[in-house]
Amino acid sequence: MRPYVYLMAAVTIDGRIASKSGYSRLSCPHDLKRLHALRAEVDAVIVGANTAIIDNPRLTVRYAAGRNPTRVLIDGALRAPTTLRIFDKTAPTIVYTTNLAPAEKINELRRLGIEVVVFPSHRVDPASVLSDLYNRGVRKVLIEGGGRTNWEFISKCLVDEVIVTVTPYVFGSGVSLVEGEGFKDIEEMPFNLKLLGVKLCECGKEVVVKYAVECKKVDTKYNMLEN
Repeated sequence: MRPYVYLMAAVTIDGRIASKSGYSRLSCPHDLKRLHALRAEVDAVIVGANTAIIDNPRLTVRYAAGRNPTRVLIDGALRAPTTLRIFDKTAPTIVYTTNLAPAEKINELRRLGIEVVVFPSHRVDPASVLSDLYNRGVRKVLIEGGGRTNWEFISKCLVDEVIVTVTPYVFGSGVSLVEGEGFKDIEEMPFNLKLLGVKLCECGKEVVVKYAVECKKVDTKYNMLEN
């Protein structure tokens, strides 16, 4: 039992969500409205530590009507400074970390009113995060990256829908939409992507592509993944 999970991002035509310097302001005003409208629909928004530290996002709803979702930070070593905007009082925030996190920092966040969940391991398990959120009544989740966080969820088939806005830029290097160990070929992918729709953005310069993520079935007889 887990929430329905969206993964949404704006990318360059070479698939980067950020440049080598960390620059990631790719969305046009129309795309920002789409993002904030989806934030207003979901119960929680997830980001990783690198995104929180580099972008310092609010993760609140400002360009659409609706309530703020619960903000979720995955930070295994609790590297994020407590001065980040994600820790303000504009929306509830949950931090998932591990036993690598400094006890003093955990206590400081709790004094700020932030809920901190500590996993008794050296890594945060994304499936456990979704399970815990589901038990809290969360039924829809939006993942806003970055690349490593996107990989941790989609590689384990924990994403239901991918929404990508392709912008008219090229970085050549930087952070990819998905950053991880990678698959050796398409057969190793544990999922298929089914095209749901393609539309030209209202700005006339971007394309919005939607895919459903369909997990491949496990053949218990041969212990293999099948389409």
